Order: sequence, then structure tokens, then C-alpha cells
Amino acid sequence: MNLPQIKAELLSGECIPRIIGREHMLCSAVLIPLILTEEEPLILFQRRSAQIRQGGEICFPGGRFDKEKDSDFKMTALRETCEEIGIQAEKVEILGSPGTLVTPLNVLVQPYLGILNINGLSDLSANEEEVEELFTLSLSWFAENSPQEYRLPIKAHPFSENQLTGDRECHFPTRELDLPERYQTPWEGENRHRIWAYSTPQGLLWGITAQILVEILPLLMKD
Repeated sequence: MNLPQIKAELLSGECIPRIIGREHMLCSAVLIPLILTEEEPLILFQRRSAQIRQGGEICFPGGRFDKEKDSDFKMTALRETCEEIGIQAEKVEILGSPGTLVTPLNVLVQPYLGILNINGLSDLSANEEEVEELFTLSLSWFAENSPQEYRLPIKAHPFSENQLTGDRECHFPTRELDLPERYQTPWEGENRHRIWAYSTPQGLLWGITAQILVEILPLLMKD
């Protein structure tokens, strides 16, 4: 694992063009935490506590950008990581970001790759209100276990109907705007949304977390 090369490649893409409409998106940042051992690098994951949103799911530490607390997304990733896994900021070395992820549900996620300068999980103290457990998976595990890939159609719905009353709620007045007939009913584009899922010993790892992994793993596994 060539860390200088990885850092150089990540930093080379830091001048990211402005994303139009970002102020209307749910913006968040996560850390892809690496623990370097004598045997091989490990990736740290956390399982969300059952009582919070998306409880029980596997993810990276991170959370929403807070303009009152964070000067940039990197600070968001670092702040949330420290709060969630109980590590001091000076023990986290952020190498850079592989890019920006914008989902079909108007969520922006800025991931950062970072090294945790710790001896092991015993050096961490998970925030029980947000984190049920911490665990690691090795790079060799990912090399030997490919994800399943699924493709979902994404549809735009100009209206929705209440299943109980039958009332229709208009979201986009296509008839009043005199748009073509094809927009009077739900429509979809040619491209489908890709979803990746890894079946790990700790459970299903999927969605945004898996999509970020699919992007970053080739870089981590370079000779």
C-alpha cells in the first residue's frame, strides 16, 4: 500500500468545480478510516444505533455539514468522527478526498480518506447514542469478496395520490404549464441508479457506503 501515491492522487482532485444547487441539498461528509497494522490495512466501520435514523445499518463515521461549527466539509468529517468513535482529532491524519457523491435523492456526500493513528479498536470509545458497534474489515477481504450490483429506475412523479382518500396532490403542474403529454404521468430517464451491496460477516453493507468503497478500493489496492 503506497500511501504517498494515494495521498498525491487524492489531493490532485481537490479543486472540485462548484456544484449547482448545493445549497438546496442535504450536505454531509464522512471519513473512510484506515487502521494500519503490521499484517495489512483495515477499514473501520460502525453500525448505527437502533434508536436513530437508519438504525442498525453499517456506515462510515460522519454526518451533516453544520455551518455554525464547520468551515468546510473536511472539518465536518473530522468533527463527526471524533464525536462518534471517541478519538482525538490529532490522532486522525486526513489524506484527501476521492471526489463528491450526489445521490438521486438530492443528498451530497463528501468522503475523506484518513488514517487512525491507534493500536486497535480498544483505543476507541464509541458514542452509544449513535453507534451500536465498531468493527473492521481488511483490504484482503474486499479483494476476495465482490459486491452485488443492482439497478433501480428513477421516476419523476408530477403528482401523488393519497391511498386512503384518493386525493391527488400536485407537485409539478405539467398541464397548466402546457408540457408535452409524456410529462402528464410519471416518467423516467434511460439511466438507472446503481446500488452496490456487500454481504459481510457483520451484515449487509450497501448504499452510499458501498458506493464510496467501490470508488476508493481500486486506489487502496494498487501495488
